[in-house]
Amino acid sequence: MDREQSVLDRDADVLSEAMKIRFFPFALASQSDATLTGVDGDGLIDFTSAWAVANTGYRHPSVISDLHEQLDTALANSPISFPHPPLVELAERLRDRFNGDIPTKVWFGHSGSEAGDLLSKAIPATGDGDVVISFEGSYHGITAGAAAISGHSAQADVGAENVVTLPFPDVYRSPHSPDVLVEDALEAVSKAFETHDVAGLITEPLQSDGGILVPPDGFLEGLADLCTDNNAYFVVDEVKAGLGRTGKFFAYEHADVAPDAIMLGKPLGSGVPISAVVGRAELVDFEPASHMMTTAGGPLPAAAGLATLDVIESENLPARAARLGDRLSRGVEELAADSPVIGDVRGRGLMQGVELVEPGTDDPSHDLAAQVCLHARRHGLAVFYVGMHSNVLELTPPLTISESNLDAGIERLGAAIGDARTETLDPDLLAQYAGW
Repeated sequence: MDREQSVLDRDADVLSEAMKIRFFPFALASQSDATLTGVDGDGLIDFTSAWAVANTGYRHPSVISDLHEQLDTALANSPISFPHPPLVELAERLRDRFNGDIPTKVWFGHSGSEAGDLLSKAIPATGDGDVVISFEGSYHGITAGAAAISGHSAQADVGAENVVTLPFPDVYRSPHSPDVLVEDALEAVSKAFETHDVAGLITEPLQSDGGILVPPDGFLEGLADLCTDNNAYFVVDEVKAGLGRTGKFFAYEHADVAPDAIMLGKPLGSGVPISAVVGRAELVDFEPASHMMTTAGGPLPAAAGLATLDVIESENLPARAARLGDRLSRGVEELAADSPVIGDVRGRGLMQGVELVEPGTDDPSHDLAAQVCLHARRHGLAVFYVGMHSNVLELTPPLTISESNLDAGIERLGAAIGDARTETLDPDLLAQYAGW
């Protein structure tokens, strides 16, 4: 792999470490649907979707066609000063998919972090209080405002005086029943409302980077009720879980709730950078010209967003994610039945988590997760890990993945887990690809 090593060496020499989380050596040459091809010609089945970006698969023909058509008409317009029809249409379609019972507007950016930044400003500026409730394990972005309302261990040194961070229910690691777990978590939220002047609450409908944690039934409904009772905004972050991935168009639709606002990003542009906040007009409008980026929502990302929605709807990708998600979880549960290092398998749709532990215990094993990713690359599979303990394999393949590739990926994952238990890797390699 001479070309790959050359690219990796040049990458190490010139690209900032501040923009890297690396899990295995690989240099990308091309992509197609759910596969990646390296510069040396070797291929990987992709269980990452570039961090859940490629819901429609890589280079979907309909998306590519619409992007080419847009390039023939306009590219460099700034919506700050001139509207253009594709962005207006995209906003209308997102608004119509959201809660239609409230006056709704849409804000656009380039990334989920920018969307999180908007809400970190807008919630306290618009709400009846100045405090935002968030949850441990949450990841709402890496910019200052978004990180301040997050609760992930990777951002332990970031915070704000007006943010209260509370436990998110983790069924696997709790000694209590799901009902008791929900009761305790909601009691903590209720006390926060009693002791703080709360403007709003933000949560993921299921945590992603926190470890693919699916909240027990009743948790999201309880949060929404508490927000209603206390005249506070209820906001959901679907930057990773939204747009069909969990088997519903919006992941919050698994619960009986109607959020005041929703964060979207990653898959909305099928690879072209775009994000959005869709929500109550007074929240999204909180202050004119206060959160704008020159190129956000430009003609190309707007066209990408429209094309993405077209594919999700015409191919009914949420239903496909639900069906293939069942297939994926069954396959991994079969691996777990024969493996003492798989502590838990959980998720919704094509957003599944595999918690790796020390054999015969519930103790999280970051080292094993790191080794599995390296071995998986050797077997022809791309997989990353997440979690507060950096030990949960995140399985988020494109929603367009074929059944044969899904099954082959599961088989390769099983081989990688087996190898990680029996083969010793070079410590320098592990240190170089330490991930989170």
